[in-house]
Amino acid sequence: MPLRDVVGLMQEAVLLLDADRRVEMVNRAAADLLGDERIVGRTISEFLPEDTAAVLGDLCDKVTEPGACVEHFAAAPDPLTDLGRAPSISVRVARVDDVVLCTWLPGWVGDGGDHEQVTAADRMELAKAADALGDTGFGLFSLDLMSGRLIGSSGLRVIFGESDLESAVSGSAAWRALITRGEPMDVEIELDSERRVRVTGRVEAGADGHPAVVRGLCSVVRS
Repeated sequence: MPLRDVVGLMQEAVLLLDADRRVEMVNRAAADLLGDERIVGRTISEFLPEDTAAVLGDLCDKVTEPGACVEHFAAAPDPLTDLGRAPSISVRVARVDDVVLCTWLPGWVGDGGDHEQVTAADRMELAKAADALGDTGFGLFSLDLMSGRLIGSSGLRVIFGESDLESAVSGSAAWRALITRGEPMDVEIELDSERRVRVTGRVEAGADGHPAVVRGLCSVVRS
């Protein structure tokens, strides 16, 4: 799938920049956050505050080779928070051939109090929290589309038992659209005569612009 088609489907805010930091494409999420969709053809310094454009430009300078990627987590007063109009933000900059893909999500990156960056320990704690709710009818999953490796919380195993998520959704047109075109998924699937499960999923594109990882939530709506 062409990179520009993938950008249009992505849920996070996206800017596609050329070598001069000029916008080649902006998706709806980015246009909404920036408050202006008429930025195609303009350099980032023409529509972003000077300090914000400088920091974003520095990140772009770090991805000189195709496939290179950097991530930056920031909290106010970091200038990058202007991108999301929020107290904190997660920014990812990747080189894809001769263009730079800038994506970001606004929101708290820490505990909501000290605005700390998310650490490995924080992520482990969130994973434990998800597992602790395994008996409540909710399950989280992450599927690497390249390796086929599926990681699921304990709730996923409770929901599907001896069967598995991929077998349950493989016949769904929404699932195929999710993993091939990156279209968001939100469907209900009949596991058997007694169990019905809602499956939602979102795609993260790889450095090449193609769907790379699917993350989602399964919840029992009837048992």
